[in-house]
Amino acid sequence: MEAAGGNRCDAAKCRRSIPLLNRKLASGGPLLPSGEDTRKESPISACFDPAMFVKKLVEKASKKQHIGTISSLRAEDVSPRLAFHYGVPADATLLAYDPVLHVLAVATRNGQIKLFGRDNTQALLQSPSPLPSRFLQFAEGQGVLLNVNTQNQIEVWDIDAKKLCYLHPTEKAVTAFSVLQKSFYIYVGDSSGNVSLLKLDLAQRCLADMPYWIPFTESYGSTASAGNDVEVIFVSPQPLAELNRVLIIFRDGVMSLWDIKASKAVSISGKTMQQQSQKEAKNVTSACWVCAKGSKIAIGYDNGDLYIWAIPEVTSTQNSSSMGSQNLPIQRLNLGYKLDKLPIVSLQWISSDGKAGRLYINGFNDHGHLFQVLILNEESESRIVKMVLPIAESCQGMELVTGLSDPNKHRQSALVLLLKSGQICLYDDSEIERYLHSQSRSPPTLPNCSYVKLPYGDSGISVAKFYTCNPAAFASSDEDYFSSATKYPWLFSMKDKGQTLTSFTNIHKTRNLCITGHVDGTISFWDASCPHLLQIFMIKQQNEDNTSTSSPITSLQFDMSSSILLSGERSGMVRIVTFKKDSSDNIFSFLNAKQGDNCNVRSIKLKGAVTTMSSISKSKHFAAGTEKGIVSVINVEDATILYQKQFECRLSGGVASLQFEIYSHNGYDKDILIAAMEDSSIFIIEEENGKLLNPNPVQTDKPTKALLLQMLELLPNDTPGVSDNHDTVSKESLLLLCTENAIRLFSLSHAIQGTKKIINKKKLNSSCCFASLIHSSSNDIGLILVFSNGKIEIRSLADLSLLKDAFLRGFVFSRNLNSTSSIACSSDGETILFNGEETYFFSTLCQDEIYRHVDSISTVYRKENSTREDSSFVVKSPKEKKKGLFGMIMKDNKGSKSNESAANGSVATTSEELASIFSSTNFTPPSEGRNSSLRDDENVELDIDDIDIDDNPQKPKGPHFPGLSKEKISKGLHTLRGKLKPKTEEKISSGNKKTEDETSVSQVDQIKMKYGYANTTNDDSTSVPKMIGNKLQENMKKLEGINLRAADMANGAQSFSAMAKELLRTTKNEKGTS
Repeated sequence: MEAAGGNRCDAAKCRRSIPLLNRKLASGGPLLPSGEDTRKESPISACFDPAMFVKKLVEKASKKQHIGTISSLRAEDVSPRLAFHYGVPADATLLAYDPVLHVLAVATRNGQIKLFGRDNTQALLQSPSPLPSRFLQFAEGQGVLLNVNTQNQIEVWDIDAKKLCYLHPTEKAVTAFSVLQKSFYIYVGDSSGNVSLLKLDLAQRCLADMPYWIPFTESYGSTASAGNDVEVIFVSPQPLAELNRVLIIFRDGVMSLWDIKASKAVSISGKTMQQQSQKEAKNVTSACWVCAKGSKIAIGYDNGDLYIWAIPEVTSTQNSSSMGSQNLPIQRLNLGYKLDKLPIVSLQWISSDGKAGRLYINGFNDHGHLFQVLILNEESESRIVKMVLPIAESCQGMELVTGLSDPNKHRQSALVLLLKSGQICLYDDSEIERYLHSQSRSPPTLPNCSYVKLPYGDSGISVAKFYTCNPAAFASSDEDYFSSATKYPWLFSMKDKGQTLTSFTNIHKTRNLCITGHVDGTISFWDASCPHLLQIFMIKQQNEDNTSTSSPITSLQFDMSSSILLSGERSGMVRIVTFKKDSSDNIFSFLNAKQGDNCNVRSIKLKGAVTTMSSISKSKHFAAGTEKGIVSVINVEDATILYQKQFECRLSGGVASLQFEIYSHNGYDKDILIAAMEDSSIFIIEEENGKLLNPNPVQTDKPTKALLLQMLELLPNDTPGVSDNHDTVSKESLLLLCTENAIRLFSLSHAIQGTKKIINKKKLNSSCCFASLIHSSSNDIGLILVFSNGKIEIRSLADLSLLKDAFLRGFVFSRNLNSTSSIACSSDGETILFNGEETYFFSTLCQDEIYRHVDSISTVYRKENSTREDSSFVVKSPKEKKKGLFGMIMKDNKGSKSNESAANGSVATTSEELASIFSSTNFTPPSEGRNSSLRDDENVELDIDDIDIDDNPQKPKGPHFPGLSKEKISKGLHTLRGKLKPKTEEKISSGNKKTEDETSVSQVDQIKMKYGYANTTNDDSTSVPKMIGNKLQENMKKLEGINLRAADMANGAQSFSAMAKELLRTTKNEKGTS
């Protein structure tokens, strides 16, 4: 509606300018000087006619207001949205897998995350910001996915609700990320070498900062020898001691085994060797555990080295001083990576039988790549058995998944490799294992590789058409998706991707029909009632010598009423396929006949590749245009050419669009054929004999590619909406021409006369690649535009104003000859966009969803079906059952002995103890350390703990009791508070269950935990000021309590003094009397 408003303003300005011009004329203004004629003296005034100028100005400003009426779509009629996304996003970069829920996540460079689950389900998540992912990991079995983007924001996704629940910012660059499964604490390593701790609240789906942290100065050892590469590259709990120890690996190769309870490093290794070897500097690029007991770890370096290091087990009795002496790896693997200087980017280890496991090694750089799998024996350094996977390009990610590749083999494991191009290839992991354990003398056969491809045939889709039906007529015929999921092709199947034809008995349930033409010359018919397309049948084109043609399909046209399919090929072949219909009322009933007997085919060869075709319902002829600029009108019955016309084109590409229309003029109708060339030139000929009606074609000023040509019939604005005599109403016909950079409305009557009269024009901000008219159920008309960058606009007619728009993130349209991008739009605006290995199902109008099972297919994780799986994640320490209640009581009474044993890692930590440890501050937080170094002139934020009540350098007056020292009392109270604080926190936290404020959760939680209160949150925007106010009130109460206690102490001291004086006086009196 912006354009219409702007036109009214222009017209009003012009009307206001008329009296101004007249006053200037009357007063001798510069436009028309009074007195003698001075036009000869001025070259400008010599060719200027003021009256004509005013007339032309008013006509130009108001001509858009004279556009006839049309039943156009309104903003409330449209709701552009992505109904479903099918396939793997083109710019995928990361993989993550939940082995409990069997959900695979694929992250992209633009903030999208694609989920693949069991039963061929899939869903698309979109972050608010189109940022690449840095880390991606599941909270296993809980339906929560954690994503760290390149701006160091941690996203918490609920994969059941498919929404972003929480966004947690971090101050420093995140360089390592690991979820402590079962307890759902998260270790976050940063670029400064520190490791911070977060807690995942499963109920609220949010994150909270914990006071516990591991500073670089404590975990690295001697920081004097630390270089610039101090960021944490790997952080992971030690197997069998997840609640007790965590291993930290820095980029320079230093490994620190951290005892959580003792809050200190019990082992630092890898450092001396790295410092002594100054010949070749190398950094850690990847690491993974290679032992179920947590005693070995594999580390890959950027120079291609791969070392196996020993890590002290949790049962080790060594003290901390002797644990830092290991400076050499126990095994060095020479696998060829160092020869080519290929950095080992990722490692993954899989335990097979408890003694030997498989190590998957991925290395690549800009010059080469290598992916190997080897058998790694845990007990001895036996002969290395390895296998090189012959992948075509470098691998960006790998995961071992089960339950996604075959509906009948839920336990089948597949090695999923994400390649640099974004493609995903699959290997059967059982074949890899058989290859490695083969005892045959002859070389075993390498495992087969299969790629994840759209199940639309062996070749790409070059052109498509889409037809829909009323969804209300088929609502009662829907069936449960999960009971019929096996009939749909599985995207991650390692079998042949060939389609299984659907049963012809189900044709009556078909809602939508999609016809695709392929690069190999085949034409397929698809049941598009569900986003998982089912192939009904396929037509393989045959040449005259009965050989199959391989020429790509370049144009398709299908007339639903006559069941005639027209296809054009790049070779110039045009085929006419006539289907036989039965007596059914279903418009797709022509598909019921047996394949081979349901149609007959006629063909004709034209000069040049066929670029476009057009037909009219119940007509005996159709038109075809080629890249040579030739328009041919062909008889349908015998495939003969009635006539041909060749037109010039300023661009290569020939004919872009053809349209049969009926032109009404002076009381009679004329059948015409309108042709738009590739350069947007418009020619109009008579349909019957091919006579050219406009010798001078209507052309744009600059050649630009034409996308859509359509005639519109409008009624004048002053014509009543309903008229009894329609013949008396004069009609105005317009030509709608959509090009890559603009939309234009021409007068058809002027175009026939060879003149260009633009009724309306809209320039487009970006390059448009597709345009189509859409109709609502009430026959309101609109225009849909698809841009090459993924933007989609819905515009009204005939003012061409923008109604609504949407954006398909990740969609990029390509027009080269080898492109497999194609767009098909139905008359009601339902659009399918085929783009490489992904398909977008896009809806436009505010109407019921026309696809079946969309909700079911998008449900990758169902909570009601995961109760058994979730129950396995109850936290139970292996030694917790043996301890019992008496053991817990005795542990608290052991004092220093308990701390010493914990330092050696011989006492397991329970989940309750872990929560208590992580909820307490073990070292001064970095923020407090920075505050202590502020200059005097800087603003310092005071805390209640900064007030030291007992700090009095002077000797207090009054009585002094040496046995009741304030320092001892304070120390005793502090110890008692440390014991009671966890229980107090649990009691308070059980009564306070509020949502967490996202903007200041870390500071507020630290303050709350510091004073023994549970986390309280509020979704309201004023929650932070309220919390600050509550905190101030608490501090005021504490100060009041301090004042009261001080007053009580003063009163007590006075009472004691008075009592002492009275006692002294009484004693003196007694002595005096005696």
